[in-house]
Amino acid sequence: MNIDKIQDLLNLYKLDGWLFSDFHGHDFISRDFLQLTERTCSRRLFYYIPAQGTPVRILSAIEPLLLDHLTGCKVLYHGRDEMTRVLSGFLTPGSRIACQYSPEGNVPVVSSMDAGLIEYLRSLGVIPVSSADLLQHFGAVLTDEQIQSHEQAGVIIHRILEQTFAWIRASLNEGKAIDEWMLLQQMKQIISREPIYMDSPPFFGIDEHGCDPGYEPQENGSLPIREGSRLIIDIAGRLPTETSIYYDISWCMNIGPEIDPEYQRIFDLVHHARAKALSYIKDCLDRELPLRGCDVDALTRSFFRDAGMESCIMHRTGHNIGHSCHGIGANLDDYESHDDRSLLPGTMFSIEPGLYTKGYGVRLEYDVHITPDRQIRIYGPIQDEILII
Repeated sequence: MNIDKIQDLLNLYKLDGWLFSDFHGHDFISRDFLQLTERTCSRRLFYYIPAQGTPVRILSAIEPLLLDHLTGCKVLYHGRDEMTRVLSGFLTPGSRIACQYSPEGNVPVVSSMDAGLIEYLRSLGVIPVSSADLLQHFGAVLTDEQIQSHEQAGVIIHRILEQTFAWIRASLNEGKAIDEWMLLQQMKQIISREPIYMDSPPFFGIDEHGCDPGYEPQENGSLPIREGSRLIIDIAGRLPTETSIYYDISWCMNIGPEIDPEYQRIFDLVHHARAKALSYIKDCLDRELPLRGCDVDALTRSFFRDAGMESCIMHRTGHNIGHSCHGIGANLDDYESHDDRSLLPGTMFSIEPGLYTKGYGVRLEYDVHITPDRQIRIYGPIQDEILII
């Protein structure tokens, strides 16, 4: 744990300290961040990092060793009253303390500190402040090696797609009857030959099944794939290593050259929305303006609203990408939640606006990396037109 880096960030964000706590392993952020052992605590423990000075390990006298792997002085308490006296000695009234919570639960991914403890801290005169942006610096800012792993995963993903499209075209040319379920089995075979990890099979749908962004083909009820069919595929994977980063895309295809005009119209709207989101992000970075995930999403939804398509929105504009496909960093979201976290240099996220009408589903997704010097990078092919299979 880099205490100097943490204290620099606390001063940057004008915070007096950062408090971690756990009980029975309930606080998953504290458990992971503090690298707690598999032995869970049966009494509350605290780890407090002040903006200046030495960190403090606060534990029950019955369980004095659980934080011995961390730096800082150790203070033991006996019972609840003494715990309050100890904490009051470090958490002075009026101090702004980073905690793992989100006001009104707007960013659920960082709300691991229980509401009762937040109430307890406020009773001590402490002002809890969300640690959401602090956590991004340790869980979402990527290294050069991680970016390389993302690029490598992208090469594999696109190779899988090329083989998938080739199978569709060859099957139809040979007069074979194929459907969604058969396509899923074929993709699983192709994926099994590649050095790639996926936490779920690709999501895809033919024609009206593409109107459900979470549709998964089943053996019964799968639609046929034929000339003129529309296909949407969402596929994500990473290298099977401990620190590798996901590559996550959604593409839209048409089987054969005859494209339905309404399909083209909706594709053009989604394509334009994605471009507007990227342009807004670039402009904020170039002008050093505040850049929040919720504002990007609000911009996209405003564009769809002006086009009379707001009722066809079913999900946020994008999500953070890390070792998990949906990472711990800021999402482009003012729809499913109000993610007011900043999009930090060094982080990666998807931009994937989508529209879903009664008969048409379109989502266009690529992954965007904000480099440490505030530039935009997209690693891999970008879809600018409906792909003909």
